[in-house]
Amino acid sequence: MKKFESVLLLAVGSFIAGILLAPKSGKETRADIKVKADEYKEKASNGLREAKKGVNNVKDEVLEGVDSVKDIAHDAAGDARRTASRLKEEATVRADAVKDKAQQSAEDVKRSTR
Repeated sequence: MKKFESVLLLAVGSFIAGILLAPKSGKETRADIKVKADEYKEKASNGLREAKKGVNNVKDEVLEGVDSVKDIAHDAAGDARRTASRLKEEATVRADAVKDKAQQSAEDVKRSTR
């Protein structure tokens, strides 16, 4: 951390020395600083605007993805309901067939024991 502080202090000192030793007048130097500050402010504004656009694009893509997942889940739930219904019907048919066979076997056993 001390190395960073030293570098930062050196940079600030160099900047101040550059301003103080510059061949321009104070008024000209202040005007230059204002121009540079305005340039950096504009760059920062543009960067922020672009970042917001990027965030909005990502948000829109995420929302589209969520909608797609909802649609897929809805379709899957419908498929599951249809499959469950079909299996229930099939089980009922088979259960009825087993019941009929059991009754027939019971009747056959009764007849054979008489």
